[in-house]
Amino acid sequence: MVNQSLHRAGRIATLWCGMAVTPLVAAVDPNQPYHLQILQALTEAPTRDQVIPWQPPGVDPTAWMSNREAPVPPQCYTDISQGIGYEGRHNPCYACHQDQVAGRENAQNDRSLQEAYAFSDVGLTNHWTNLFEDRSARVAAISDAEILDWIDDDNYSELAGRLLAAGWGDDAYPGWDSADPAVYGTPWLPDLANLQDGAAAFDVNGLALDGSWWVAFNYKPLPSTFWPTNGSTDDVMIRLAPSFWKTTAGAASIDVYRANLALVEANIKGVERIGALPIDEIAIGQDVNDDEVLEPAVTEVVVATNRRNTPAGPRNFYLGQAGASEDIEPSIYPLGTEFLHTVRYVGVDDAGNIFNARRMKEVRYMRRFKRGRVFDAELLYQEEAVEKEQGALPTFLDHGHSGLAKRFGWQITGFIEAYDGRLRWNTYEENAFCMGCHSSIGSTIDKTFSFARKLDGAAGWGYINLRGMPDVPNVGEALAEIQAYLERVGGGSEFRSNPELEARFYLADGVTVNTVALAGARDTYDLVTPSRARALQLNKAYKVIVEDQDFIFGRDATATPPPRVLAAVDNETSPTLAPPYQHDWNIVLDWSQADANACMYGGDVDFAQLDGAWIATLGGTAVAEYDQVCARGTVSLVGALQVALADGFVPQPGDRFVLVRAGALDGGFDHTVLPSLPQGAFALREEGESLVLVVTEDSDLDGISDDADNCILVANGPALPDAAGKVQLDSDGDGYGNVCDADLNNDGIVNGGDIGPLRAALGTAGGAADLNGDGVVNGGDIGVLRASLGSVPGPSGTAP
Repeated sequence: MVNQSLHRAGRIATLWCGMAVTPLVAAVDPNQPYHLQILQALTEAPTRDQVIPWQPPGVDPTAWMSNREAPVPPQCYTDISQGIGYEGRHNPCYACHQDQVAGRENAQNDRSLQEAYAFSDVGLTNHWTNLFEDRSARVAAISDAEILDWIDDDNYSELAGRLLAAGWGDDAYPGWDSADPAVYGTPWLPDLANLQDGAAAFDVNGLALDGSWWVAFNYKPLPSTFWPTNGSTDDVMIRLAPSFWKTTAGAASIDVYRANLALVEANIKGVERIGALPIDEIAIGQDVNDDEVLEPAVTEVVVATNRRNTPAGPRNFYLGQAGASEDIEPSIYPLGTEFLHTVRYVGVDDAGNIFNARRMKEVRYMRRFKRGRVFDAELLYQEEAVEKEQGALPTFLDHGHSGLAKRFGWQITGFIEAYDGRLRWNTYEENAFCMGCHSSIGSTIDKTFSFARKLDGAAGWGYINLRGMPDVPNVGEALAEIQAYLERVGGGSEFRSNPELEARFYLADGVTVNTVALAGARDTYDLVTPSRARALQLNKAYKVIVEDQDFIFGRDATATPPPRVLAAVDNETSPTLAPPYQHDWNIVLDWSQADANACMYGGDVDFAQLDGAWIATLGGTAVAEYDQVCARGTVSLVGALQVALADGFVPQPGDRFVLVRAGALDGGFDHTVLPSLPQGAFALREEGESLVLVVTEDSDLDGISDDADNCILVANGPALPDAAGKVQLDSDGDGYGNVCDADLNNDGIVNGGDIGPLRAALGTAGGAADLNGDGVVNGGDIGVLRASLGSVPGPSGTAP
């Protein structure tokens, strides 16, 4: 395994063959601090074009850093106190800072950071100064066409070859801690072909098409940095060591691999059994679902399927070749596990559809290079807590091109865009930024985020796709995750600064969640993707940062400074969160609550929240093509409903639109505005606990559907009102409109007997004899009666 990435990278990097390139010497000002020397080298010729960036030789890498607390992310400086009447309520911290979950290796136990700051003296100052920079003028100077062309470029394919040509893996790297390089392994090179093309690089089950054994999985992005509406799209792939995809005889086996991947998933999620892609138990000779029968296509794996005694007691083991030595350590990935994470621009098309762009902002990689044990991890956490209490700043093991590490056993490295958009290796400080979230917060499982958030079982194997993905709760919670996040954070991002999302999902006070809007979202995609305009702005803002190369001061795609960010923190006096606004949280999601036939939104909905009418736009007859409010709770209808038609869509008789689905329907709209149609007419009906808009026949084309029209064959509706502009005039209240009810003596037929009542009413104002509705009984009404002789009243859709 340790050498395969170099060999594979050589195969896909056809543009960069030949001898290694001698690194250029930077023409930097030696009187500057080291971090400014590095920044100068990244932005000026000749060193700015190097794929392995220049860094000061002969100097401890920690001296290169502008911010020794780079592992503390900028989100930790969010102002939680703003909002009139809501001081100390808004909590974006809970998704990172949690205490240990029983049975897991993560004993960081930092939930207290929701309650009180505990920054070092260095961390009291917010060093992420890019947050305070106004880039709006530079963003405005970038055209839409330019940024769309930029994000569609492939900057990944050449990376491996450029690294090889530059001497990647050379032991001469000045910061290399080379006491035991064999343990660190060969530095990884990008070895997954065509990854720039996203889903096209994998089969339908997520297996890479290039034979590299990388597997893409579908997961729910962590709130909220990796929501596309906050600036980036991404994907994550996992790869286990070769012994995990080989039989005991050493032959490659997709069945062994599927079984072991499922075992890893169950172990990380802390469950005894989990669904899997079909596994041929007969081919691998193992009863993976523990039913004592070998079958050709089982779809469940049990953790204890390969349990055997060891000197340390009974242990569960993996399968295939790995089963000889690799036991399943609770909540810890097996030795050799790799993760590949690409962070990308926000792809967007002319219709506003959001997707993963081809251009990558970053390529991130981590590998478990040392076997992990829960008891070892707990001891290491205790040691780190003592060191922090004594005032020690974060330090890392420098494994050279293999990345940075801590004693927990993971190497982390990555690549980021150079000034011209080509990918280059991270500088030491840029890499240190990644170490905080992947080694020093309490919510992760074995230092990782995404895999624990994978859709359970077979449904989660495949390239990331937010469409159709429900917003389910986290384990142990009642509210769906995104709904809960919005209610707790009081903003659309960890900075509480996403004006577009906040305008959509909050009321005018900026803190109360708009339940109508939340219940109108169909899936995670609806909830976390931006408009086309915002996507373009976010992409432009990040490109400006790329041009400056000052990632060490922040890499968040902001065009203007977010207003809710602190420049400094005081551990004693800065506002903190009271206990009611602190939250327990489990990174694992409860996918068992996903039900394709039920509403995603589980709460109540109150239309009284809306300032004006609820505008429901119809663009087609499929549920995904029209606006719908869907809630498992009570939906209280009040106010106005206005139905609008999308350009080009013309509903036809027989079409149905379920505008509201509810656990319980309460009240009704006070006013409705329904557009007229060339054929048929809209009718609004309650059907059980649903409000349904149907298109019925409108025989007289007057804008009233036949089933609601008191004169089906004679126009008297809003499109063609009667003589005085009256609509559905029915003076005697019998369910028949005046214009089709000349049966004035109510004997069931229009005949000579009706002439007398009409003659008696001549000259009077209105009444049942005012058949044409012009406000007076006169000769015009005689004409209506004469034309109706011999007929019965109606027909009517409203008569008893």
